Amino acid sequence: MRCLLDKVTARRILEGLLKLAEIRDLTDDEIYALDLFERTAHQDLRLFIIPPTGNVLRQLSDLPRYAALIELFLARVEIVVPARYFKRWARRLQEYGFTPEDANVLALATFCTGHEANFLGVHTVATFDLPMTRHWAVQLPAIQEHLTAMQNDLPEPYRSAVLPHVLHPAQVGI
Repeated sequence: MRCLLDKVTARRILEGLLKLAEIRDLTDDEIYALDLFERTAHQDLRLFIIPPTGNVLRQLSDLPRYAALIELFLARVEIVVPARYFKRWARRLQEYGFTPEDANVLALATFCTGHEANFLGVHTVATFDLPMTRHWAVQLPAIQEHLTAMQNDLPEPYRSAVLPHVLHPAQVGI
């Protein structure tokens, strides 16, 4: 199972790792995020991050305080690569009322691949963004209809793209 972490979920994992290292109390969100991160070691679950998150982490890895934690994090996640039709799908999702940032995450979840281009899309987006999750659930029938219509004109493997589940980190893989 492939799971795309939005930037806040990735941040909560890193904040939680830092707090654990410094023996500080964790927030509920950090506990949920760390639980998801830990489950990758015990379940058939692959975690992915979006390219902008990877860029920020590479910049922060130069800071000694964060270098080891970022290295640990990046060893357990992969960075998705936008696939063909990603930009087009992101524009369509904005038409359904998603912010440009949310539309990009959701479009990547549908039209992304790995560096070896051996898959298309992810199964789940892990997010703490309840308004986006609710809006996705409300718009999902119309979005699915739009994707299905679009797929009629797409070549394989893009014709087989599927929409992701958008879930709170505690719900991923359950």
